[in-house]
Amino acid sequence: MRQKSSSRSFILMELLIAMVLVGAVLTLLIQFFSNSLRMDLRMDTLRKELYTRQHFQVRLSHVYTSITPRSNLPPPSSGSSFYTLEGDSPSLVTIFDNGIDPDPSFSGAVQGKIHLDQEGNLILYLQPLGQSPPCPFRKEILLTHVEQLEFQFLAKSFSETVPAHTSFGWRSTWPKTRWDIPSLIRMRTRQNGKDLAFAFSLPFANPITYEREKT
Repeated sequence: MRQKSSSRSFILMELLIAMVLVGAVLTLLIQFFSNSLRMDLRMDTLRKELYTRQHFQVRLSHVYTSITPRSNLPPPSSGSSFYTLEGDSPSLVTIFDNGIDPDPSFSGAVQGKIHLDQEGNLILYLQPLGQSPPCPFRKEILLTHVEQLEFQFLAKSFSETVPAHTSFGWRSTWPKTRWDIPSLIRMRTRQNGKDLAFAFSLPFANPITYEREKT
């Protein structure tokens, strides 16, 4: 009787040890797959953010490098082709060559407005030029969850007394009375608590010149 009882106790102990080991292995497997799933979700989020920012930079690079000079605008347009608007959030208006668009109304020269709306969307509004009656505007959402937008322009000063190599400086606005365009645009945004900065060079701008110091 004692032998059978000790044998049963031994088998019961083996079962308990086996159950503990199986539980430990299952716990490790669950943690591994849970961490792997979280990592996959994190990687998907990072890939989406990277794609969105790349699309944002490529799209605005096309806009800024395709700016139409004022002299090339269609007859109804006689004002500046590049200027900022003040408000709750600064806006940038420019006329550029949109290329070939699936909608023929938006092919060629269009007016674009870069604006941060109240919902935190950084939007590019497009309005065809020379349409009668005016065609409804179209909007492209470039970035979402944007908390702040700031423009900075590197440009030549109006002053005629400042030497050429020191006449360039940064400014935060671009008045409609100026008919030239800046050499560089710097855009700063805050998205999801992260500060982002983008820089774009523009064609048809005044070249940046400097004098070499004599040694």
